[in-house]
Amino acid sequence: MAVMRGLVLLFFVFSVDNAAAEVCSIGWTPFVVECFKFFPQAVDWVVAEKNCQSLDGNLASVRRPQQNDFLLSLIPVNTRVWIGGHDGEMENQWLYSDGTRFIYTNWCNSQPDNFRASEHCLELSYTDNRCWNDESCSTTLGYICARRPR
Repeated sequence: MAVMRGLVLLFFVFSVDNAAAEVCSIGWTPFVVECFKFFPQAVDWVVAEKNCQSLDGNLASVRRPQQNDFLLSLIPVNTRVWIGGHDGEMENQWLYSDGTRFIYTNWCNSQPDNFRASEHCLELSYTDNRCWNDESCSTTLGYICARRPR
C-alpha cells in the first residue's frame, strides 16, 4: 500500500510539473490565465500588434492594478512600451485590441491628453511614475504581448 501511495504521489508531482511547463512556452511568463512576453525591439503600435497576432496573441490588456504591476516587472526601469489600448475609433473611447473591456486605468497626471490631436495608442511606463500615457501610434517603442497558454 505504501508503494502504491508513493507511485501515486510521484505521478501527481510529475503531472503537476509537466502541466506547469506546458502553461507558457519558454520565454513567456504566466500571470493568472495568460502568458506574457516583453519584446525590446522598437516598433510602432500597429507593427507591435501584428507581431503579437503572429504569435497567436495581442498586445497586453490590463484589467487590475496587480496585472499592471506584473507587466511593469517584465520591463527594465525607464523603458516605455506599447500595450493594447487605443482610442482610434472615437476620441477618449478606449478599447483593447484583444476585445476585453477597458475597465482599469493608471493614467499619468493630465493624461490622456491627445497632444496635437494625434495620440491614440496606449503606452505603459511613461515617466518615472511608470504610469500610462496616450502616444502617437507611429512612435516606436518596445511592447508586451499576451496570449493564452498552449
